[in-house]
Amino acid sequence: MRKKIFFKKHNKKIFIFLLIIILLLCGSFTYLNYVVNPIIIESSSAKVRSLSQDAINTAVFEVIKDSTIYDTLIHILRNEEGEIIMISSNSVQINSLSRDIIENAQLKLEKMGASGVNIPIGTFTGMPIFVGRGPNVKLKLLPIGAINCNFSSKFITAGINQTNHRIYIEVSTKVNVILPTASEIVNTKTQIMIAENIIIGKVPQTYLFSNDIGDMLNLVP
Repeated sequence: MRKKIFFKKHNKKIFIFLLIIILLLCGSFTYLNYVVNPIIIESSSAKVRSLSQDAINTAVFEVIKDSTIYDTLIHILRNEEGEIIMISSNSVQINSLSRDIIENAQLKLEKMGASGVNIPIGTFTGMPIFVGRGPNVKLKLLPIGAINCNFSSKFITAGINQTNHRIYIEVSTKVNVILPTASEIVNTKTQIMIAENIIIGKVPQTYLFSNDIGDMLNLVP
């Protein structure tokens, strides 16, 4: 009889102990998922965007070294009186430039992913007083998907019969941040002005309202 009572008490203690362990695990998971992860996401996302933008900027400027890139991308045709009759973009050069930038940017992002991003261990507590404190913990970064590269154009009045024509490139990237209990995709868009030129002469209204460089292909006012 005493043995039965002893085993019942023993089994009850084991049950309570296991229940406490399960509750602690559930509580820890909930705390990580709803308190710690959002703090880590906010902290790491800012760093990842900054690193991604630096990588893209470096990739673009390594590809575009020629100061005469505007003349390579844009051709302005005038009539005998010097009036602008057509502004066209060189699609072959644009596609080639886009391909080179994407390839270089991919290499930079892969290198960034291998280095990861450092987050102070105090951030993992989820307590504001410890955020940003303590030794660093490296989070794994994984560039995912294709890098998108788009060109745009902007005309700005610079004076009487003078127009500043600027060419921009926008590079979009996706980087997956691997967190302790989840993962987070950080989207980054980086816009860089790669060329500009002062056009002397009246630019037709057709071009002034064309922001997409692709719209200027054989566009006659």
